[in-house]
Amino acid sequence: MTNSVAAFYGANPITIFVASGAKGAYGIYAKTLARHLPKYIPGTPDFSVVFRPGAGGLRATNEFAREAPRDGTAIGALRGATVVEPVFNPDGAEFDPRDLSWIGNVSRQSGTIVTWHNSDIKTIEDARLRDVVVGADDPKSNIGTLPNILNAVLGTRFQSVAGFSELALPQALETGKVEGICGMGYNTLIAAYREWVENNLINIVAHAGLEPDPIIPHVPRTMDYANSEGDRMVIRMMDYRQVMGRPYAAPPGVPADRLAALRQGFRETMTDRAFLADARANNMIIDPLSHEAMEKIIAAAYAMDSAVVKRTWNLLNGISH
Repeated sequence: MTNSVAAFYGANPITIFVASGAKGAYGIYAKTLARHLPKYIPGTPDFSVVFRPGAGGLRATNEFAREAPRDGTAIGALRGATVVEPVFNPDGAEFDPRDLSWIGNVSRQSGTIVTWHNSDIKTIEDARLRDVVVGADDPKSNIGTLPNILNAVLGTRFQSVAGFSELALPQALETGKVEGICGMGYNTLIAAYREWVENNLINIVAHAGLEPDPIIPHVPRTMDYANSEGDRMVIRMMDYRQVMGRPYAAPPGVPADRLAALRQGFRETMTDRAFLADARANNMIIDPLSHEAMEKIIAAAYAMDSAVVKRTWNLLNGISH
């Protein structure tokens, strides 16, 4: 890197804008990254973390793409589901993910379908037999929309109730106000609710994902229950939203040398011993993707047949035809 990059970052702090609240897994990941990334950025800049919850992350992503400084001092900790939102909803999304300056992904994600341990809903087959009330924060988030998809393509009977706050949703599951949650990432479970997993307090019914997850090899994929190629393609479109996990980006137009410094620093942080130890202490799963791999996933989503995209978007919004 040039001396000018070090001089710039030595005089200018970096802000990580998180498209979520401080208490959830996105916040845990961002705060942990902010403690270790600075030493790998020329000039060792100061880092701060700002939280922008609401609207399933879309509002914050729109604002980040439109308003964040384009000088290399802004990093977005975006929500995976919003990354391919413009493929479905070009009018509602005010950004093009192909234009964002992708830095890297801390952890790929497998969205899990879980029920509380005392529920008799332990498999997708069980969820086809009766109504199952599941909770969500925002109706447009992954956990708000996945029940509609599963009901349409797998014949499940999930009944989604949205509007729970970040703190109220886990309490709703623990107290029986809801029976399950559809789409919560396994890395979120480990980071924020590890006791649920370690104490067998949840049934992991299935997981979304483009590939079987080696961390939970005994759990089937939702894809495994699809009966047609058309249904599998819908699930694949949903999986593009899931696999992006914990993505980090800079806005469009960041100077090339500064963007290169951010990407290099991110790569080095992912293998840093102190970072990995801190991640373990915070129950984080580190399973990174490079910016090149993220760009390929985005390109694949844009290349999907328009009929599949339209059907998936309709199902996301509860329209079954």
